[in-house]
Amino acid sequence: MKKCFFLGLNLIAILVFNAQIKNTSFSKYYNFNNHVSSIKHSSIQPYLESHQINVDSNERKNRSKIGKKVFTESLLNIVENDVHLTADPLFNFTIGPKHNSGNYRYHANVRGFRITGDLGNNISFETRFYENQFLYPDFLKEKSVSRSNPSQGIDGIAFGLGRAKNFEDFGNDASLANGYLSYSPSKYLNFQIGHGRHFFGDGYRSHLMSDYAPDYPYISGQYYLFNNKLLYKHVTAWMRNLKRIPAASTPEALFIPKSTSFNQLSFSPNAKFSIAVFEGGVYQSYELQNGNINPDLSFYSPIIGTKLIDIDTVNNIIYGFNGAYNLFINLKIYNQIAIKYPFKSYGFQLGIIWDNPFKIENSFLNFEWNNSPTSLYSMQEGQQFQSYSHLGHELAHPMGAGFQEFLFRGQLSYKLLFIRFNYNYAKMINNYSGNEIFEFLDNQLFNIILDNTRLFLNTNVGVMLNKATNMELSIGHLTRIKNNLAENYIFLSWRTYLKNDYFDQ
Repeated sequence: MKKCFFLGLNLIAILVFNAQIKNTSFSKYYNFNNHVSSIKHSSIQPYLESHQINVDSNERKNRSKIGKKVFTESLLNIVENDVHLTADPLFNFTIGPKHNSGNYRYHANVRGFRITGDLGNNISFETRFYENQFLYPDFLKEKSVSRSNPSQGIDGIAFGLGRAKNFEDFGNDASLANGYLSYSPSKYLNFQIGHGRHFFGDGYRSHLMSDYAPDYPYISGQYYLFNNKLLYKHVTAWMRNLKRIPAASTPEALFIPKSTSFNQLSFSPNAKFSIAVFEGGVYQSYELQNGNINPDLSFYSPIIGTKLIDIDTVNNIIYGFNGAYNLFINLKIYNQIAIKYPFKSYGFQLGIIWDNPFKIENSFLNFEWNNSPTSLYSMQEGQQFQSYSHLGHELAHPMGAGFQEFLFRGQLSYKLLFIRFNYNYAKMINNYSGNEIFEFLDNQLFNIILDNTRLFLNTNVGVMLNKATNMELSIGHLTRIKNNLAENYIFLSWRTYLKNDYFDQ
C-alpha cells in the first residue's frame, strides 16, 4: 500500500518541471533550430526537452487558427489542464527519374502516424508507425541485396528500418513501429522503456553508436548530478542478427539474438565545454550448440567500467571519448575516439559546427573528418553473432570500418525557404561496404587492399511547411561517383523529417 501511495503522489505531482520530458526527434537538419552549440551534454542523444532543449516558442503570434494549424501545430493538438496530446500523419512521397531500363521509376512511398502525450510534467510518451515502399537508387539497392538471404526469407535490408521484403519487381517493402514511455520522479532523474534508437557523439556520424540501425527494445536511465554538470546515461538493449535460428520448425524462425548495453558519463561545467567517456558492448546471447544463453554478468550492470570485469574476448567491447568546445558564440569544435578492446584499434573523428552562420537563423555549416581502421569492430572466427550490428545494419558508421571520410554539409534558410547540401568524399581500404563487420577477424578479405573512392553530392532547395513534424517540400539533385562510375538522380519530395535516412554511403 505504501508503494502505491508514493507512486500515486509522483503521478499527480505536475509542478516539478517547467517543460515536458519527451525526446526530440532525430533530425540532423532541424535540431539546429534549437542552437546546438549551446546544448549541454550534447553528445548524448536523443535530447530531453526539459533538460537539453529549449522548446521553440518563436512562432508568429499574428497567425490565424488555420495558419497555426498549417504552419506550427500538430494536426490534432489537445491541451486540457495538465494533459497535452498530439497526433500527426507522417509520410515521405518522393518521385525520381526512370531506371535506365525504363521498367520502373525510383520513388519512395511512406505513410504513417505519430501520437505524443504529456501527462502532467512527470510522464511523457510517443508512438510512431511507418509503412514503407522504396525503389532505391542503384547503389542502395546493390547494398540491400548484398545483405539478403532468400533461403531464410530475407530479401535484403531497408535502410534504417530492418529486414526488407520484395515489393513489385524491383522495390523493397518494410514497416517500422517504435515508441517509448518517459518518466521522471524528479528533475534530476529520467527513466525510459521503449522501442527506439540512440546516438552518442556530437557529429553527423558516430563511431560509437548511431541512429542509423533500426529500432530495438531498450531500458534506459539518465541522471543529472552536481547542478547538471554531470550527466550519466545507461542503455540496456536487445538486438538481433539478420540470421535465423537454425533447425527451426517454421520458415519465419526468430533471428539470432544478441544483448547490448551502452553507458556514457558526460561532464559539462557550462555550455561552452563538455567531455564524455563511453562504454559499449555486444554480448553473446546465443551458441550454436546450446541455443539461447545468458550474457555475462557485466551486461546487467548499469555502471560504467564494469565491462572490464568480463575480460573474455567473446564479447565485443568498444570504449570511446567525446569532446566539444565552443571557440566562439555558435562555433563549436568536437572530436570522438573509438577504441576496440583490448585497445588495439582506434577510430577518430574531428569536426566543426557553425550554428546560424552570418546571423542567418535556422542555418548551420558543418565540416567533419572521420577515420576508421580495418577490423575496428570485427570479432574472431566463431564470434560473428556478436558483430557490432543490428538486423544487418552497422551500429556506428553506415560504411562500417576501413575508410577515411571528409564531409561538408549545411543548410541556409530564409524564413520558410532553405537550401540544403551534403557533400562527402570517402576513400575505402576495401570494397565490401562495411561487410567486414559481419566477417571474422582472420578472413582473407582483409588481406585485399584496394583503392576505392566514393564521392557523394546532394543539394536540395525547398520550403519548410510545418515545424511540428518538420514537413517540407523540396527538389534535389543526387550524384554518387564510385571509382569513376557515376549515378545521377533528381528527386521531388514532400515529406515529414523526423528521422534520418543516411543514404549517403
